[in-house]
Amino acid sequence: MAAHRGVGRLRWRLIEITRTLWVRVAAFAGLGLLTAALGFVVRGQIPDALAGQIGADAIEPILEIVASSMLTVTTFSLSILTAAYATASAGSTPRAVQLLANDGVSQTVLATFMGAFVFSLVGLIMLKTELYGGGGRVVLFVVTLLVILIVILSLLRWINRLAALGLIGDNLTRVETATATALRLRRESPWMGANPLDGPPPADSTPVPPPQAGHVQNCDMQGLSDLADKAGLILYITATPGDFVHPACTLLHVDGLPDDPDEATALIGQLTECFSLRAQRSFDQDPRFGFVVLSEIGQRALSPAVNDPGTAVAVIQRILRVLSEWTEQAQPEVSFPRLYVRSITVDEILRASLLPLARDGAGVVEVHRALQTCLLALARISPAVHGDPARALTKDCVAYSSQALVLECEKAEICALSAQVAAI
Repeated sequence: MAAHRGVGRLRWRLIEITRTLWVRVAAFAGLGLLTAALGFVVRGQIPDALAGQIGADAIEPILEIVASSMLTVTTFSLSILTAAYATASAGSTPRAVQLLANDGVSQTVLATFMGAFVFSLVGLIMLKTELYGGGGRVVLFVVTLLVILIVILSLLRWINRLAALGLIGDNLTRVETATATALRLRRESPWMGANPLDGPPPADSTPVPPPQAGHVQNCDMQGLSDLADKAGLILYITATPGDFVHPACTLLHVDGLPDDPDEATALIGQLTECFSLRAQRSFDQDPRFGFVVLSEIGQRALSPAVNDPGTAVAVIQRILRVLSEWTEQAQPEVSFPRLYVRSITVDEILRASLLPLARDGAGVVEVHRALQTCLLALARISPAVHGDPARALTKDCVAYSSQALVLECEKAEICALSAQVAAI
């Protein structure tokens, strides 16, 4: 439940760190050092004769083979990933590449190869010190066999993943899954545990600008609530995850700041530290970004250079599939009574995702047929949630199609579908 209420700054930073490749590589290096230490400690407990019986004396050439082969495989895998990133960026949209870069399987496989290389180097270095003895070689031999087994399983996973890596269908599935997850978490707590902010903040509240320009990636709601409780503040948060902010706009409005200027300045600094700003948007707490990226993939497919309306239709169907799960308005679950937050709306999601497709595919009847079918389905699935936004958007889509479609029969078909949406 904490994910959609805003992750604490430390926890969010830890999540960022664990997604980086070096953490997994460092784990293998740690395994190598742990093995070396364990082999040294228990070398006297294991008979030296056992090393000859199980072939542990062959550990050095085995480690040399693993080190040389893993370095080659790692280099080859990096070239494959680089090509996949370029393909995904050119075939879909650059915004989708971050999901490919953060793919758990690819990162784990690459870290396994690199980590096995590091483990082998550590093992070879410790062997050269001649501190192991026969018993220590047994420990190193057993752990090396375990590492080789992990490498073999990783190779199998890697071969299976290469079949779809970077392809348009794979990218669409990644973006759809990330969008559906973010939207589900946000629907469970649309105000992230705060009170709903339906209108503008009070006129006498103090606006707080961000320290720099960037996208809000995380908002530490618990940290804001603790500061508000301690200082007796009421906070109206106007910048939620996904919003682009700059020093000329506001992060939040504060009601109840102390009269002492120095104390107020220090408190404002603590409040702004609860917002994590980055150069790019993130899929995690921002479902709107996922819909925008899906729309961008469809827009690229509709460009004259690509001319692939089928992909645009597939994008519309995926947007429908994600939004069809939003069938009721969640009731506010207030965990932070001193905080007020705006929620995302169906109208802004539909306009950000479907309206650009209606514009770029204005002269393609298949795209407009899919758009009107999507709006009709959403309006029928949940009239209370999707009805008004669908009725408003269908008029704009018809306006685009009426200006670009050539055949009167196609215009009449789209208008008939639009009339069904308007009648719900």
